[in-house]
Amino acid sequence: MDVQKTFATDDCLLAYDCWPGERVVTVVLLHGYGVNRRMWQPQVKALRDVGYPIINIDVRSHGASRPTKSFSVRVAAEDLQAILTAEHNPPAVIVGLSMGGFVTQEYAALFGGALGYMVIGVTPMFMRYAAWEKLGLKYSGPIMKYLYTWKGLKKAMAKGSTSTPAAYGLAMSMFDEMNKEEFLTSWQGFTTCLYEREVHLDAPLLVVCGEEDTRGTIHKHLADWPAQYPGCTVKTISGAGHLANLDAPEVFNEIMLAFIESCEKGNLK
Repeated sequence: MDVQKTFATDDCLLAYDCWPGERVVTVVLLHGYGVNRRMWQPQVKALRDVGYPIINIDVRSHGASRPTKSFSVRVAAEDLQAILTAEHNPPAVIVGLSMGGFVTQEYAALFGGALGYMVIGVTPMFMRYAAWEKLGLKYSGPIMKYLYTWKGLKKAMAKGSTSTPAAYGLAMSMFDEMNKEEFLTSWQGFTTCLYEREVHLDAPLLVVCGEEDTRGTIHKHLADWPAQYPGCTVKTISGAGHLANLDAPEVFNEIMLAFIESCEKGNLK
């Protein structure tokens, strides 16, 4: 039976779901920007079918974790640490897509302690970026604010993030739960997350990308992952866009479960 929980911070009531399971490893799910924890529906089913406990979080300013006065990737990582502490720090594999992938990297750098990290549709966070890339991210908020209606922005975001009708429909339904002001206010906290830092991960890292992912410079930087994190594994999923978990759920779940099982076996040695 699933349990819906909340955790109160100074300025946000964080919402998340917990599912029990008989396996050793708890899987923590962190969604992408503008959507919410519902995006993990196919993965929750697959994980529950094989007995993994799950913590599925609405990152602050998304889903039921609203309203909030602040958002940044660092604060979201601190929220994750607070929730895991409240849940008695179970042995965990953290899975984060897009924004959730940045939160996963920030968490690994600040706190560590997970058995594994899986990131999807995201770039390495702590490397040196060209000035034009940082400027593009910095001014993306004003561009979306003044060049798009909210209806047009939602459609553009959903269409640009998916390659299948089913994934597009679910993405649109999640974007519909926010308004433009909420979206753009939180986006400003997202655009400042890139910074240079030397990070040595304390657990295996798996990087996954949809072959049809056109968001930002994700494909451009796929080759930079092994340089930033020696020993990491990089995989691509054909026919999938940015929300690869929704475009190709069966392939995604196979990759995800194999990684989690490898982390689980490593913990039991």
